[in-house]
Amino acid sequence: MVEAASDDLARQRQLLSTILKQIRGLRRMRAPEVAARMGLKRRTYYSFEAGEGPLDLAKIWRFADATDSDPVAIMDALQLGDPDIALRAMDNKASSILLGSYRRFNDRVGDRLTTITPNILIEAFKRPFDSLEEHLDKRDQSTERWLEENLPKMIPPEED
Repeated sequence: MVEAASDDLARQRQLLSTILKQIRGLRRMRAPEVAARMGLKRRTYYSFEAGEGPLDLAKIWRFADATDSDPVAIMDALQLGDPDIALRAMDNKASSILLGSYRRFNDRVGDRLTTITPNILIEAFKRPFDSLEEHLDKRDQSTERWLEENLPKMIPPEED
C-alpha cells in the first residue's frame, strides 16, 4: 500500500527531531545555547528541534556547525530513516568526507562519469568500505588479544 506523502513527511520531521535532540544531548548542550550559536530565537529553535515546519536544510547546516556534528550525516539519516547514521558520523564527519570525496571525483572526471557502468561503481564503492571493515576487525582483534595477554598480569593474585 502506498503511503501518503504527508505520512512520510511527518515521519521525517519526527526523525529530525529525534536526531537533533540526541546530538544536542550527546554534546551536553542546552537548547538555548544551540539556539544562540545558530543565531535563532529560542522559540524558533524549539520549533525547529521539534521538527515543526518545512525541512530547512540551512538550519540543519547551522545546527551541525553549532554542535560540531556532520550535516550530511543528518540528511543521510533522514533519507535512510536511521538516526544512528547521524550519531555515528557526528565526530568523524564520515558522510561529509564521503560527499566531499565524491564531489572532488565528479569535478575531476566531469562528463566521463556518465560512461562508468553501475557494476564498476558498485565494485569501486565496495572496495574502500571492505578495507575499512577489515581495518576495524584487525584493530578489534588486536585489542582483544592485548587485553587477554595483559589484563591477568594487572590483577593481583588472590591471597590464601
